[in-house]
Amino acid sequence: MKQLARRLCSRVADSSSATAAASASSPPAQAEKRRGVDAVPEGHVPVHVVGEVPDGGEEAERFLVRAELLGRPALAELLGRAAQEYGYGHRGPLRIPCTPAAFRRALASIDG
Repeated sequence: MKQLARRLCSRVADSSSATAAASASSPPAQAEKRRGVDAVPEGHVPVHVVGEVPDGGEEAERFLVRAELLGRPALAELLGRAAQEYGYGHRGPLRIPCTPAAFRRALASIDG
């Protein structure tokens, strides 16, 4: 788990040059656009949360999370699920298999 968090933090540090601050618990409704690509503030990780809803469909939402929060127990558990579901070799943004509502509750428990 720590290895995954370290890889994510280094990936964010390498690929992010934006300096705007963002809240860890609020999804970016309209992320800043720079040269046609979503800008990710320094020290943050884009997280795509995708989960099944009772009607059989999927609900998805994008969050920007401070990288330092990824090691907290509430998010570490979700990262473990992501590793089981998608493996460590998954390319692209971090994707977590849970509903956006459950992810918001996990973030709230950290802020709490």
